[in-house]
Amino acid sequence: MQKRTPPTAVDLFCGAGGLSLGLTRAGFQVLRGYDQWASAAATHRANFAHDAAQVAITPDLELPAADLMVGGPPCQGFSSAGLRREGDGRNSLVRTFSSLVARHRPLAFLFENVEGFLTAGGGAFVFDLLEPLIEAGYWVHVRKVNAATFGVPQHRKRVIAVGGLGWDPGFPQPTHRAFGAPGALLGTHAALPLAPVVNDALADLPAAVEQTNASDDHGFTPLNAADA
Repeated sequence: MQKRTPPTAVDLFCGAGGLSLGLTRAGFQVLRGYDQWASAAATHRANFAHDAAQVAITPDLELPAADLMVGGPPCQGFSSAGLRREGDGRNSLVRTFSSLVARHRPLAFLFENVEGFLTAGGGAFVFDLLEPLIEAGYWVHVRKVNAATFGVPQHRKRVIAVGGLGWDPGFPQPTHRAFGAPGALLGTHAALPLAPVVNDALADLPAAVEQTNASDDHGFTPLNAADA
């Protein structure tokens, strides 16, 4: 497949558009999002210029040719905040994602999920992801990362898999160290700048004022007034 300028992407299980936002900021042209949940697709369309199709995502779904295919299949069956039912039908969507990548053969793919994905089903879902991709010729990296070590003001652990069709895409190295993150003060990580905290992220907001009507964007209602 010939690389395009700008590079193109399709976003599976697109939700409100977190991955599409990152791709857009990185210079990609997102061709289309796909999500079975009507509310998610509608929200996605409201957030971006590209379309988001409300459609069941199945292995035979036809997708536009793109350089990159991304997706974060539903995580309820893996998340520590959920019931983690091994028989949750949504768990099969990991294999659906990898099958779609293997069939459409984009230059690269990006997969995202919660850290419980690695251990759910005794690791069976990791094989659901990897087997079709490796058989199709993708070079794959799978890592558990902490968002704080990439400059996000939040400790949020996620499993990220990236792969290139016949080429090694590598994997980004941490840009920050974060208190509470394993190894944050050891080795080469010790030389990295500290990750921002919530106060840093909110520091440029104007001072909050007492809210006088419901349309105020940055106000507050005193507790005594709310209780009155």
